[in-house]
Amino acid sequence: MKKAIALLGAGWLGEPLAQRLLQRGYTVKVATTNAEKAIRFRKLGWNPYLLELHPDQISGDIEGFFAADQLVLTVPPGGRREPDVVNTYPAKIEQALQAARAGGVQHVLFTSSTGIYGEQQGVVTEDNPINADTASGQALVKVEDLLREKYSEQATILRLAGLVGGSRQPGRWFAGKEAVPGGEQWVNLVHREDVLAVMERVITNAHWGYTLNVCADEHPTKADFYPLASKTIGLVAPTFVTDQEQPQGKLIDNSRGKAVLAFTYRHPDPLNFPLEERAE
Repeated sequence: MKKAIALLGAGWLGEPLAQRLLQRGYTVKVATTNAEKAIRFRKLGWNPYLLELHPDQISGDIEGFFAADQLVLTVPPGGRREPDVVNTYPAKIEQALQAARAGGVQHVLFTSSTGIYGEQQGVVTEDNPINADTASGQALVKVEDLLREKYSEQATILRLAGLVGGSRQPGRWFAGKEAVPGGEQWVNLVHREDVLAVMERVITNAHWGYTLNVCADEHPTKADFYPLASKTIGLVAPTFVTDQEQPQGKLIDNSRGKAVLAFTYRHPDPLNFPLEERAE
C-alpha cells in the first residue's frame, strides 16, 4: 500500500509534486491557508487541510494533516516580507516538526537553498563550509540543523540552486538593462522539472539521510545566459560588463546527488532551458 504524504508549502513546487505523487498512487495531503484553494485541491484529488504556521503554534486540523508517513516541506523563509525571519521561520518549522513527530511522520524532505553557501569562490560541494550572508539564508541554516537534530538519518535536505520554470522566468531579471557588472560570473540554476524529478526520486526510492545540491550540470556565464533568456521570451536583451580578471564566483557541484539518486538531469544546460512565457 502506498504511503500518505503531507505537503506543507503547496505552491510553485508543492502543487506539481502533489499531482506527480497522486499519479503514483500515494495519498496526498496538502496544507493551505486559503479556503478557495482547498476546494480546488479537493477537485484535483488531493486531501486539503486548512493550516497556518505561527512561531508559537499551528492553527487548523493539526492531527488530521500530520497523520502521515512522510512530510515534504517546501515553505520558503519569506525574506524581506518577514523582518525577523532568522528567528520566526525556524520557530515555525520547529512547530511543524513537533507536530510531525506526534502524528507519526517517519521521514521528512526539506527544500533548502544553495544560497546558504554565501559568496564563495570555485567549485562548491556539500562539504563546503556554510557562509550564509542573508537573513533568509541564515534561517535556512537553522532549519537544516533542526532537521538533523529531530530527524537525523530520516530526513533528506535538498539545497536548490536558482529556480527556473513556469512563472519563474530569468529573462525578466535583467531585461533591458545596460552595462550590468559581473558578466564573467557563473550562473547556478536548475529547472523545476528536474527539481520535481529529484524530489520524486527521493520519496519513491527512500533516499533518506542525505544533504544534496540540486543544480544543472552546466554553468554558463551571466553574459552568455541572461541575454539569451530575455530574447527567448521576447524581451530586450541586457548587456553585461565582463572582466576576466575578476573571480567567477561559486560553481555548485551536483555530482553527489546524481550518484546517490542515480539521476540524470533532463535539462542539464541552462542555455537550453525551456523558457517560454507561462502564467501561473
